Amino acid sequence: QSTVFCATASMALLIAEEIERRGMKNRIALKKFIFGAERHSRRMRQRIRDITGAEHLFDIPGLTELYGPGTGLECIAHQGIHYWADYFILEIVNPETLELLPDGEVGEMVVTTLRKEAAPLIRYRTRDLTRIIPEPCPCGNPLPRHDHLLGRTDDMFIFRAVNIYPGQIEHVLSQIHGAGSEYQVHLHRRDDGRDVMLIKVEQMEPDLPDADRRLADIVTAEIRRQIMVRAQVEVLEYGTLPRTERKSRRVFDHRVMER
Repeated sequence: QSTVFCATASMALLIAEEIERRGMKNRIALKKFIFGAERHSRRMRQRIRDITGAEHLFDIPGLTELYGPGTGLECIAHQGIHYWADYFILEIVNPETLELLPDGEVGEMVVTTLRKEAAPLIRYRTRDLTRIIPEPCPCGNPLPRHDHLLGRTDDMFIFRAVNIYPGQIEHVLSQIHGAGSEYQVHLHRRDDGRDVMLIKVEQMEPDLPDADRRLADIVTAEIRRQIMVRAQVEVLEYGTLPRTERKSRRVFDHRVMER
């Protein structure tokens, strides 16, 4: 029986929920999951772990231009990604000014290859957002670490003059009890020219009194407090939002069509 499953996190969630639906948890032997190709939230991880009983879930970032999948790997301490410093130099820069940032500050990952011969890269902008973690890892691995990928510079959208990354919304939702791991952001433009943000989120605890209204109120308040924008929230039954084996689409900007 297979004990390790490697896929996108979206595919892993799809498989996990199918296992739950069919009542097959006692028939699988999965102990470890390895996620690549897309970022994922702590809430999604926890959902997969709760269903499957997996011991560890690892993140394995990759870049086609940089040796393909596996440019680093999360360890059992789950405190960041050990990257292969003997294969490339990693720097973090301000994505707007290209100024080199100190360890611990979030910026765009820039890489310079050390072993590629046919197509070497010199200070290549990956568009991925992360930060260097300077402290030694508790696991004992001496390879340096960067944080989990926090988003991409080209994922950013502007809403009422505020720059927002999907990862910021994921971060807020992951802190809210009762909110599912799946979400969508829909951006609309009203006839009067004002932009409207609608966040669709799934309800994990539908049996609580007035659960949907309470969850919507909490999400609205936390988005306002942490991201400083006002959003409308639509609470959906768990499982309503689409699952896919590919990268999940999070942001739907309808404003161009509504001009």
